Amino acid sequence: MVFKIIKDKGLKLKLLKYYVANEWFPHMEAEIYFEEGVSFKRKVVTDLDTVALIPSNFGELSFLIGDCKTLKNQSPITRSLWLSGLMGLLNAEKGIVLLTKEIERDHKQLSSNMNVNLLSEKDFEILSNKTSPNYKLVNSALCDGDIWDKYFDLHKRYPNLEKAIKFVKNEFWNISDDKLKLRKTLYKIREIRRELNPDNSEHVALLIDLISLFSIALNRVTLDIFNQYLLPETKENLSRELKIWLWGGMDQYLYWNKLYQIASNKGNDDEIELPEWEVFVQLIRQFLEEPYSTSRVPLLLRELAFETMATDKSTYELSRQLANKYSQSGKFAIMIASYVCKAALLPKDFDLIIGEKLMKLQSV
Repeated sequence: MVFKIIKDKGLKLKLLKYYVANEWFPHMEAEIYFEEGVSFKRKVVTDLDTVALIPSNFGELSFLIGDCKTLKNQSPITRSLWLSGLMGLLNAEKGIVLLTKEIERDHKQLSSNMNVNLLSEKDFEILSNKTSPNYKLVNSALCDGDIWDKYFDLHKRYPNLEKAIKFVKNEFWNISDDKLKLRKTLYKIREIRRELNPDNSEHVALLIDLISLFSIALNRVTLDIFNQYLLPETKENLSRELKIWLWGGMDQYLYWNKLYQIASNKGNDDEIELPEWEVFVQLIRQFLEEPYSTSRVPLLLRELAFETMATDKSTYELSRQLANKYSQSGKFAIMIASYVCKAALLPKDFDLIIGEKLMKLQSV
């Protein structure tokens, strides 16, 4: 399994820097599969060069796909048409195609009609200068291609973590149901808990990044609950309806609950639920006080993860800036990390380490 970022790396890092400068959650090079495929081994359909999740005024994370190509013999509009189809498949709201060649205006106009920005490198310089004041100033570990390479190569040093790296890089981005994303991410962390060492900074970085993915799904869960109930009348009502909703509604919940009771031999009195359910319910209840702030948590955690993996951790400033600009998100990040560490049965040292890192950011 080779994860190293090679092709069109310069263009991808330009887009990545643009995302981070705008405080959007970035990702690099995810392979896309056909979820309903019948092959025993998943077949790659295509790949995403870059991805951004953009916080909206209503606390949502909208999906943007960025495509980069240095090929000179391809028609620019062909890339836009391809990206438009992929956007429809993945429910992305916006697309960017960044090319090294100049582009005809008609191609740009047609692309714009498909909600795709078709840009040459010269165009991109204008875009970044006019729409991202921090583009030339941002100081972020997420803009460092060497750290991305190091991250995606972790499985070479720790073979038992290969599935977790693959989940971060590819599998998470192939799950369309946010409730399933939430459950699978937590399960993946529980799955590798015995392989993680709190004294290893790379292991801590991987855990923080997995928690950042968990927080993406948690944002959607929080907003859906808030949009339905605003503030539930009682904790009991929230607990009951949240449990049913997380498994896809009453019919799905009854189905999975029956399978759980049969498999666990615990009888009809036991119900399927996330680990540390009472803590999770309290977590959601607290998020409902400021639900839109949950959209700022994923970037803070991913930046902290990459800073933790950096050789010189004092070089970067973005995590501190985010933690102080969005102080409630910093508090939410601590709460999410604490829940995940407890629910995943991780040693308490992980919770202490991550909590201390986040509190230090807000105290500077």
